[in-house]
Amino acid sequence: MHRFFSLLSKSFTPMNKRHFHQLLTRYRSGECTEREERLVDQWFALIDGDAAEMADLQSEETEARLWQAIQSRTGQPRTVHSRTEQETITTTHSKQKPLHFLLQWRSAAAAAVLVLALWGGYQWSRRNAGDADDQLSEAASDNLISKTNTTNAPMWVLLPDGSRVSLQPQGGVKYAADFQNNKREIYLKGKAFFEVVRDERKPFLVYTGEITTKVLGTSFWVNRPAAGKGVEVSVVTGKVSVFQKDKEKEAASGDLAMGVILSRNQSVKYLPDSKNFAAMLVKRPIVDDHYKNAFVFDDTRLSNVAQTLEKAYGIDIVLTNDRLKNCLFTADINKQPMFTQLALIAASVNATYTIKGTKIYLNGKGCP
Repeated sequence: MHRFFSLLSKSFTPMNKRHFHQLLTRYRSGECTEREERLVDQWFALIDGDAAEMADLQSEETEARLWQAIQSRTGQPRTVHSRTEQETITTTHSKQKPLHFLLQWRSAAAAAVLVLALWGGYQWSRRNAGDADDQLSEAASDNLISKTNTTNAPMWVLLPDGSRVSLQPQGGVKYAADFQNNKREIYLKGKAFFEVVRDERKPFLVYTGEITTKVLGTSFWVNRPAAGKGVEVSVVTGKVSVFQKDKEKEAASGDLAMGVILSRNQSVKYLPDSKNFAAMLVKRPIVDDHYKNAFVFDDTRLSNVAQTLEKAYGIDIVLTNDRLKNCLFTADINKQPMFTQLALIAASVNATYTIKGTKIYLNGKGCP
């Protein structure tokens, strides 16, 4: 049986204690994916322990028992005094309870297959999904500064280049003490708002889960709500490029399956299941400071009204009927949020508006 487990384990990359500890920590904090939870549950089964009960044990005791059980079932060396002694033990055991041993062997073999399969699947998903915790470890963590917000309020973190990060509760970042290379790299877990100092020589890169957000100088949000629920990026000022790891060139060419380029008031959500990006407008678009009092109209052509909103919010508005350009609009909508402004404009000319992706479409018969 030991040989059987050993052969099975050779099909997979060996598990080390660092990965084991990280996964168990995420299990306790409820941050595991469904695949990872199944894997840990199987580990607990190896020591005949209930998962919920075992999670309450002290971490040292739990980890020691689990690690020993996993090692003993995945072909790890064990102490045997001599070949003769090993053969004697095996022969004696098989003579005493052959049927019990066979059933036990089959049960253990099945458990090993399941555990090893789950571990292999977990490793595959970790390599492809690029879990944020593993990224932090792989990025020479000994040379990185680590900040975690353990409070219930946002916490500002000042970066070496003068950029700032508003780290939301339970969020964490890691970064180099100084950005000496040709890029500024940040590793993020959770949700944060970034104010980035512009430096065209050193792109600013935020690594979160499966995606990378690249900017030169701008302000934006990055949010990874929970494991397996995707990553959201929203732009407040400037432009950012959001793409899958190692797919920057494809994203720049316009391949939406690989990534997108966002302007202010635009956001994107990366869908890990389909590995696609869904671009959209932010929920509450922010007006440019230069246009805060620009929404007073007096018999203004609708085409000019649309242009004002486009410049004020950095969005695209499409009039689906040329006759809509002839319609006139009169109102003071300075203090209204953008979507209320759109609703008032559309209602005044018997039109409607729809949003598709990051564009707004005004639909109606228009005016003579």
